[in-house]
Amino acid sequence: MMKNFRNRFCKIKRDEEGATTVEFLIVMPLIIFWFAGTFTFFDAYSEWTRSVKATYTVADVMSRQFEMQDDYEDDMNSLFAAIMGENSNDTYVRISSIEKSNDVLTIDWTRASGLHTGLADDTEIPTELIPNILNGEAVILVESYMDFVPFQDYIGIEARTLAKKVVISPRFTSKLEES
Repeated sequence: MMKNFRNRFCKIKRDEEGATTVEFLIVMPLIIFWFAGTFTFFDAYSEWTRSVKATYTVADVMSRQFEMQDDYEDDMNSLFAAIMGENSNDTYVRISSIEKSNDVLTIDWTRASGLHTGLADDTEIPTELIPNILNGEAVILVESYMDFVPFQDYIGIEARTLAKKVVISPRFTSKLEES
């Protein structure tokens, strides 16, 4: 009886029928996880780079202006949202004119799209981004904000607000005036 049992066990042990199916069942979840992770990382990188390009586009448009028109910040938010392929209610843009006088950076004016607020006071100026400018010079600070929700949340990328800040000098005037 033991010999009969050993013969059957050896026969089952050598049988490779269904091995491909078992290997497929083991590997397929890994392939699905890898594919979803790759897509999520690509989507996050794509959204980030598009937000950078859209913010630089808005900053470039602002640098070519002579004055800040009424509700122009809402138009710039619409431009940003159109480039991003988002609804303009899901994004916002803040534009500020920052001037240096007596070796101190001050906010000349600040506006934000929609119901958002501009910079509250001079302490909110991102001084690490402002280049070394001379007294009397002004720069334009363009900030963009957009919510990002990843395709899959188990990959390690969390939902967050993509924020980008760009400092640019006015091209055709010494400073962008507020109308």
